[in-house]
Amino acid sequence: VERTSRASCSRQIRFETYGSVWIKKTAGIGPDALAQVALQLTYYRVHGALAPVYETASTRQFLHGRTETVRSLTSQIAQCVYTMCDATTTPRDRYTALVRAATKHQEMLRTASAGQGVDRHIFGLRMAYNRLDLLPGESAMTDHEKRAIEEFFEDPILARSTTFQLSTSGLFPSRYLTHTGFGCVAPERAYGINYIIESNRIKFGVEGKTADVGNGTDVELFETTLRQTLIELKLVCEQAGTRSTAKQSRL
Repeated sequence: VERTSRASCSRQIRFETYGSVWIKKTAGIGPDALAQVALQLTYYRVHGALAPVYETASTRQFLHGRTETVRSLTSQIAQCVYTMCDATTTPRDRYTALVRAATKHQEMLRTASAGQGVDRHIFGLRMAYNRLDLLPGESAMTDHEKRAIEEFFEDPILARSTTFQLSTSGLFPSRYLTHTGFGCVAPERAYGINYIIESNRIKFGVEGKTADVGNGTDVELFETTLRQTLIELKLVCEQAGTRSTAKQSRL
């Protein structure tokens, strides 16, 4: 436990400039979507690359349902990041990209919450292949079938896309919950992040590994950059005249 504790670096971040009220009424997008864009943009500015993202979606509308993965790094969020980092783009260009990213993110969140994600299905297939015995009367798989399944699970694209360098989870607003924690799950340049979007502030709990084990992780720089990014998103929304092109979201 002591060794694990020494290898971990965490920060509690209170961003007091705005919260869900401003995001909905002025930015005109969903608060969770803005948070995910901010985290991806922060990661890109710190590390110069996009990060595969795990975000928790609740599936408790189903019997025994728990969670599914929202793969928050969509093409739209990637394009928003590139647009925000392009010095030749206007505030209107950046805001339009933000709205597109937010709209797609809300679609992904609804899809995952409805049980239409992919990660729990892939996990179930992996467990079934590795652990389940044959049913009575069921034929054993051929060598060709086994190779096809193993090639799927060993595919480098699958491995890369499930190496979640941003492991995130939004929590329900609570003024009484002052600190949160969510551990990172990848060994390199990775962060675990809980966030709570209250009416007029956003609270983040960020965890990463220390320099000797984290291989590029920098929690302190991530905090500084995240604060700057959230302010920049606010300026973009205000300069673009926001509400003329966006629809308010409750997500």
